[in-house]
Amino acid sequence: MQEEISRCQDVFLAELELPPNIARNSALKENIFMMVVCIELRIPLFLVGKPGSSKSLAKSIVADAMQGDAAHSELFKNFKQVYMISFQCSPLSTPDGIVGTFKQCSRFQEGKDLNRFVSVVVLDEVGLAEDSPRMPLKTLHPLLETGSEEDEDSPAAHKKVGFVGLSNWALDPAKMNRGILVGICAGDPVQDLIEPLIPSLAKAYLSLYKNQKREFFGLRDYYSLIKMVYSFSSKSDRSPTHLEIEHSVRRNFGGLLGAEDPMRHFEKYMQMTALAEATPDDLDCSPAGLLQASLQGHATGEGESRYLLVLTENYAALPILRQQLLSQQDAIIIFGSSFPYDQEYTQIKVCMETGRTVVLLNLENLYESLYDALNQYYVKLFGQRYVDLGLGTHRVKCRVHNDFRLIVIADKDVVYERFPTPLINRLEKHFLATSTMLTMDQREIVTQLEQWVKKFATIVLPAYKMDNYKFAISDAFVGYHDDTLASLVYQICCEMGQAEGNDEWKYMVRWCLC
Repeated sequence: MQEEISRCQDVFLAELELPPNIARNSALKENIFMMVVCIELRIPLFLVGKPGSSKSLAKSIVADAMQGDAAHSELFKNFKQVYMISFQCSPLSTPDGIVGTFKQCSRFQEGKDLNRFVSVVVLDEVGLAEDSPRMPLKTLHPLLETGSEEDEDSPAAHKKVGFVGLSNWALDPAKMNRGILVGICAGDPVQDLIEPLIPSLAKAYLSLYKNQKREFFGLRDYYSLIKMVYSFSSKSDRSPTHLEIEHSVRRNFGGLLGAEDPMRHFEKYMQMTALAEATPDDLDCSPAGLLQASLQGHATGEGESRYLLVLTENYAALPILRQQLLSQQDAIIIFGSSFPYDQEYTQIKVCMETGRTVVLLNLENLYESLYDALNQYYVKLFGQRYVDLGLGTHRVKCRVHNDFRLIVIADKDVVYERFPTPLINRLEKHFLATSTMLTMDQREIVTQLEQWVKKFATIVLPAYKMDNYKFAISDAFVGYHDDTLASLVYQICCEMGQAEGNDEWKYMVRWCLC
């Protein structure tokens, strides 16, 4: 079917008299073909593409070619004669201007043979009219369906005119769904750089997806991975390095404990020789570096990354975030409860509008009200971004500041067992406990301390007394848990500093337990 359509497009292009300086590329070929077909059948058409993608050129060529019996080509003599009326859209456009253009077109069709003549409304730069406070594009809905702005059951045949909308960006789906959309993708040199990696990344993701016990990772994580890899290549104008791939994988496929290391899994499917060599500018792939990059919006095409879901144990992530990552940011922490006021999103709304970072804990009943915000698909008006908050019919529009960031902190078991899959998929996931923030040297000290603690809490008794006498580490050290020693080492290192070659912090750690 695709080959048949391509041959038809070639026939159309061969019948045209084009100047020698016009390239007969695929974009021009597709634009002309779709424009001729849709005009002939009076089907609304939207051509969307970047400047220079042959939209206006195709319009001029078609207007010159479709002259009915006066056409230069024998092929185009079989098509209708076309009469185009262009309307240049802008932020100052009004509904009356667009309606008037449709009425003018319909008057040209009145009294003519509609099988041989068609008037066409061409809205040029139609996307600019979206910024008009008078919302002129709302009038397109009935005009594209029936040709009349009134709700007529059977409007006169001459009122149904052809329509072509030219835009540099996609419009509201409510408008584009009333016609045929042709998206024109210009050649992308960055895509050529990452295209060899995409099959391997896709296979690795598919394998990971099929082998997980529940849908912890989904398509949103994969798409975010591709966008991040694309962004790295776009900024450097080269294929991504190994560390850039690792950074992207760990950013989008982290947070799942007990599973295979995500980077090791992806390496099974990738040819690492296809990657560029490491550079001094590569981002940090440590847990702290990944979180810091996410909060600062690194490695995304528009400087914006997904909001964060931080899995933790005993809420250890909260003091770490406050101490290491949020100290330089204007952050507010909201800890929910069963009280009615704590189930409202008023505070979150204020943070969105003012650009503050908000950290949410224990607010499971509220997260579903934020789904539209977590999608990060905003309605833009006068340069501002807006999103809906709420559930059901109780929804409010909220302005979203460019600096707004959202972090959800939750116990890992709660996330694995109770968080809904749509919520998990929308967020960038990381596991953060005190132990994950330690260096290799610090972890070695923690291991030594664990051995010492076990010896300290071991009581040697005759075998006949051991069955009735149980003594745990928490009996010797009140409040002891799995993260206690790591927290102790981490806190002392932060307070004293860990200069290279300075072992004073090690003696301080041992002194705290003596």
